[in-house]
Amino acid sequence: MRNCLTVLLIAFSILTNASLAEEDSSWDIDWPCQLYVQQLAKAQSQFVNCSIMYSAPPKVCTNCFTEYIKFKQVDYTTRHLDDVHSVDNKTCSSVIYGNYLLSYADDLSRSLMDIIWEKSRCESCLIITWDLEQKNTTVSYDDKTVKFEEALFKWRDCVSNYSDLSDSFTENGTICQNCGKTFDELFDYYWKIYTARGVDFCIDVETTMNDTMAIWHDVWRCPDDPRTLDKHHDMTIVLFAVTILVVIIGLFYAGSYIQTENERRNLIQYSRIETPRTGQRYRLLSSSTLDSHTASVPGSSTRG
Repeated sequence: MRNCLTVLLIAFSILTNASLAEEDSSWDIDWPCQLYVQQLAKAQSQFVNCSIMYSAPPKVCTNCFTEYIKFKQVDYTTRHLDDVHSVDNKTCSSVIYGNYLLSYADDLSRSLMDIIWEKSRCESCLIITWDLEQKNTTVSYDDKTVKFEEALFKWRDCVSNYSDLSDSFTENGTICQNCGKTFDELFDYYWKIYTARGVDFCIDVETTMNDTMAIWHDVWRCPDDPRTLDKHHDMTIVLFAVTILVVIIGLFYAGSYIQTENERRNLIQYSRIETPRTGQRYRLLSSSTLDSHTASVPGSSTRG
């Protein structure tokens, strides 16, 4: 956020104070370069102005690529002013971009490219063939963006056929019933690209799809795709079955653990019982057992 504010403040300062460059030119050793500074300031400010105009919702890539290409062309030209020199015989490129402690032109140019253009992922929607040296840069939409717009316009045409434009943002069951198929086709294509690895849409397409879904579901209260509902229902059944299975397995292992602990506890208690002494063991023998044992010993006799 701070970087964005810095970019806007610098752009505003360059635009509003461009006329100050003409003051005291007799004391300015860089006055031969001021014309190019003004051209760069104008190109930067035009791109910034377009970016702000299409910031809510953010659709810079598809609406401001002309200003961006022009800005890049002027920036390229300014960085290659090797045949234009300041009074102290320095190239205007070095004066504008690197001669002083700070270079607002360089900082702003890089910020416009990094903060606005790169973060918007414009290369995911546009094919720009750069030829800045010959000033012959061309631009076109890539295939996936073209197909998305075709599906989008097909859905919008359907909506237009079943609604009054003055009443288009109210709940409308007719639209839901008659344009559900085209909406599903639009969403299916978007979702296929969105979930593919290594493939992105620019922020313009994502914003457009999010707004379209908001109108469809939140404003018109159109239901979800029945196929999606079936998938959610099937997933609920699967999750429920898995939960039951996990609970059963958990109870089985818990019961086994409790049984094992009880057996181990009984074994420990049994091992702690003191072994009876020998004399005590003989006292427990019955008289009949003793007599049979005595009779079995050779040489034993009974006195009368």
